[in-house]
Amino acid sequence: IWRMTFQGGYEQIAIIDKRATIGETLDVLPSGPVGRFDNGSSVTVRIGAGQLSSVGDLAALAGRSAMAIRVDGDCEIFAFAHAELIGEKTYRLSRLLRGLGGEEHLAKRDAPAGATVVLLNDALAPLARKIAEIGAPMTYRIGPADRDYAEPIFVQPTVAATNKALRPYAPTKARARRTPAGVLIEFVRRGRLDSDAWEALDIPLGEASESYEADISLPASGTRTLTAAAASMLYPAADELADFGAPQSELTLSLYQMSATVGRGFPLTTMLSVQ
Repeated sequence: IWRMTFQGGYEQIAIIDKRATIGETLDVLPSGPVGRFDNGSSVTVRIGAGQLSSVGDLAALAGRSAMAIRVDGDCEIFAFAHAELIGEKTYRLSRLLRGLGGEEHLAKRDAPAGATVVLLNDALAPLARKIAEIGAPMTYRIGPADRDYAEPIFVQPTVAATNKALRPYAPTKARARRTPAGVLIEFVRRGRLDSDAWEALDIPLGEASESYEADISLPASGTRTLTAAAASMLYPAADELADFGAPQSELTLSLYQMSATVGRGFPLTTMLSVQ
């Protein structure tokens, strides 16, 4: 893989010595639950090369069988525990984990037959290796390692790497309760790094500092933005009165953990009943 430099030449950024496992779905992958195994759904895929194998539940939870499925330009990441060979290069995947990588909302849609799937293993190479390379359209030349990148056999896509792998996960278990000072919104932080231990300890922060933002939807238009440095934030009573004219029994909001590198993480968008 060669990438165009700012000087107009090309630099080699990777050599891939293994063929990727790519295929397509033969039936619909219906929407499914997140945060647990989906034992009610399956999807049939046909791959061009390689093979798929069943894994244990812990391996699936660790992403050892993770796949990306592309629908309308977005890729949902899911993992499977069971892979049943039912035909030539054709597998039925089941006991699924949906919406991995922070994008749980992608599990709420159906993925049609004919959707592209890619096994996420060491046959793939990252395009961006520095923060400054994220979001910038880059031109690549991709072809056989033993050929010159100027030969017409090389394909030349222009793509931009996203920041999704660096965005903090959405908080979870949000709740709201009224206090004399206003509405207190509390939630639980999630983490990307070393956050799977079962011990009753706080997970690593994974960021330079702890910071959150919430956008509260207002009745006409616009939002009220709250900030906090811990996993709770106060919506002051005076602000609620100015925004709505009266105390509210429900609030619709989007809640984010912040990253000093890429800004807002994935949102938790929800309607909270004020207790």
